[in-house]
Amino acid sequence: MAEIAGKELVEKKEWNSLAIRAIPLLLILVSFAFYLYRLSVPPQYIYDEVYHAYTAAQYASGNTDAYLWYKRAPREGVAYEWTHPPLGKLLIADSILIFGDNSFGWRFASAVFGAIGIGVAYWLGYSLTGYMVVGLLTSFLLLFDGMYYVQSRTGMVDIFLVVFLMLALLMAYKYLTATNGRTRYLFLTGVFIGLAVSTKWNAVYVYAFLGLSLVVCSAYTLYKSRAPVSKWLLEAGLLFAFMLLVPAVLYLLSYTQFFLSGNGIKDFFKLQYQMYYYHSHLKATHNYQSKWWEWPLTLRPVWYYVKYYPDGRIANIYTNGNPVIYLALIPAVLWAASDWIDENWKALLIVVLGFFGAWLPWALVPRIAFAYHFLPSVPFGCVALAYTIRQFLSRGGTWRTAAICYCVAVVAMFVFLFPIYSAIPLTRAQFDMRILIPSWR
Repeated sequence: MAEIAGKELVEKKEWNSLAIRAIPLLLILVSFAFYLYRLSVPPQYIYDEVYHAYTAAQYASGNTDAYLWYKRAPREGVAYEWTHPPLGKLLIADSILIFGDNSFGWRFASAVFGAIGIGVAYWLGYSLTGYMVVGLLTSFLLLFDGMYYVQSRTGMVDIFLVVFLMLALLMAYKYLTATNGRTRYLFLTGVFIGLAVSTKWNAVYVYAFLGLSLVVCSAYTLYKSRAPVSKWLLEAGLLFAFMLLVPAVLYLLSYTQFFLSGNGIKDFFKLQYQMYYYHSHLKATHNYQSKWWEWPLTLRPVWYYVKYYPDGRIANIYTNGNPVIYLALIPAVLWAASDWIDENWKALLIVVLGFFGAWLPWALVPRIAFAYHFLPSVPFGCVALAYTIRQFLSRGGTWRTAAICYCVAVVAMFVFLFPIYSAIPLTRAQFDMRILIPSWR
């Protein structure tokens, strides 16, 4: 298969084209407006907002006890969240400083990043395949994914992790493929991977695989071109500086408030050890925990919120993937792999790193896990799925009809489940209709 290298390469557009810049901006604005709708509902903390949003509010108020594992929150029902690095909570704190310590304030930053992620998804799909329609379809799929929607409207840190990882891998792809400005793209790769790790340690999985891949690819390129020793040393120095030093500096900078409050480097390392100990020894259980292999099958959602009305109606928020999308992700990645393995292997590398690199390590993690831990993989699966849809569309006839019907089904499923993504009150019968399988309860 050589479509990308062949005659259809004319579909490629230049990055400085007005259309290429305007489309993602429009996608960001539309999705942002979508995420703002009823953003403050419900007005109280839901699920892990009792940790993330509450701690962000403490950061905003200058209460640096929130960084310390041995401190307890002064009231019941909330707790200081110190088990993840602080960057995501600091972003939430910024929106709280602007809009106040209320549900809109502690969810606004997530809505901003969720919308940015829709625009980045377009760039990712377009860059990896050369087709604008793949970029648009990638954004379309992510926009109509229930889990991405819920996390873009919740005061938790996961959506920041997702967007930073998307940007890191997009920049890595530009570094691997660019003929000019490669150093800039490597630097940006280090910046975004550093921001991702400073948000949640989950990013370390992708970070490790990406770093190793860049070293191998760079070494192969240098060996193939018979580069002199000086070029090898320069490349090694750049990789060390941008993929190790830059992320390390950003990680330390994310703790600026911690250090300014009087804590030293010894306290910092004590905190890092406590974070590691927590995640490696956590024995807790949860009614909505799930196993890693269940996530692309949407077998077990996470229940964030419920409200019972006097008239018998019920409002819920569940975070779960759109089944029409998720059930197709693995087949789509395999389809794309069969097409790209020869002609577009660098794009395949990015999709594999993003999809499997963020997901499969969870098979080895001993602590409990939840469906939203799969979310960082979803945009990369959506790129492969968007490419597959595009291939069906280009074949015409029955294939094209099937692709169109599939896209309609994606929207229909999202609309059908929308009430339980967004706390819209339903009768008991209407709610029961949306529990598609028993394990969703």
